[in-house]
Amino acid sequence: MSGHPSEPQLALFAGGECGPLARYRVGRHVRGCARCADEVNQFEDLRQEVAEIAPPDLDWEQLSLEMRANIHVGLEAGQCIRPTHTPGLRWNPRFAVACGSLLLLVAAGLAMRSSAPEVVKGAGPVIESTGSGLELRSGANSMTILNHHGAAAGQTVSSRGEIGARYIDGETGAVTINNVYLE
Repeated sequence: MSGHPSEPQLALFAGGECGPLARYRVGRHVRGCARCADEVNQFEDLRQEVAEIAPPDLDWEQLSLEMRANIHVGLEAGQCIRPTHTPGLRWNPRFAVACGSLLLLVAAGLAMRSSAPEVVKGAGPVIESTGSGLELRSGANSMTILNHHGAAAGQTVSSRGEIGARYIDGETGAVTINNVYLE
């Protein structure tokens, strides 16, 4: 122990009512400290005096139960009169800024998300993957690289203006790869 045990700890130790760890720590201290050992002896003497003057039919267990019940009633009554506003909780501007930033980030993400690609007509050449193949359109003109007999096995599109498709021929198993680059 870093210091002397408190008076309640010594009283519990004298009555044998403290837990095993506290009993070990306080007992170890009491064996080496004459002042604390004297207080423990005084608590033991007081306990014997009370037992001698108490009526013989006094039920200590019943008295303990009644005292605990009264303590619980007092605690419940204290809960009823406790103020509803807790002064320790205050508005935190940093939390509000963090929540606002997060909300702004989510809103920007939703606004920038697009479920279908936008094709701007007449703005310049456009590369598009269709069911029949890869198509390059510029105004009214178009060029299509047709897939022969297979279905597209994989398509890739990049932000640099390139599109690619792989086709597998169902009869021969041959793979055709078409890549179109837009500059």
